[in-house]
Amino acid sequence: MGKAGVRTVVVRKWMTFLLLISTAVVIGAVTLSLSGRAYAKVDPIPLRDVRVLARRFSEGPMPTATVIALIMPMILNILLFLPLGFLMFILMDKPERPTIQSYLFTFLFALAFSLSIEALQYFLPTRVTDINDVIWNGVGALVGAVLGHLRKRVRVAFD
Repeated sequence: MGKAGVRTVVVRKWMTFLLLISTAVVIGAVTLSLSGRAYAKVDPIPLRDVRVLARRFSEGPMPTATVIALIMPMILNILLFLPLGFLMFILMDKPERPTIQSYLFTFLFALAFSLSIEALQYFLPTRVTDINDVIWNGVGALVGAVLGHLRKRVRVAFD
């Protein structure tokens, strides 16, 4: 029991690591199992999706379904890497390590993992290698890291 009878839940480091590995496996499986028709093999233009969305908005009102279709890939890529960023930050966050280093390690790990998936997708006939996926995965990992950092304000302790 913690202060004033508040119970603290402790999650051991090995369990956090196991959750991180499981999350990475799920991300890889989900990403690589998707299929569809690839009209282009590589989309190398950073933030093309944001520019398309901005251009479409500047042209006038858009149907809600179009807006959803344009933003959903961004949102899904962010959500896909959010748990990975959360768990990686928790593993990296130690009292003796500057917090900025934990953020940096988390972000670099997520980028390396995302780039690995994109590189693998290049060789799959139904997949497209897209720099925007890497960008939004990185954003998701950073959001997860921020949530991992904010966990200190919640009464769940990660060991």
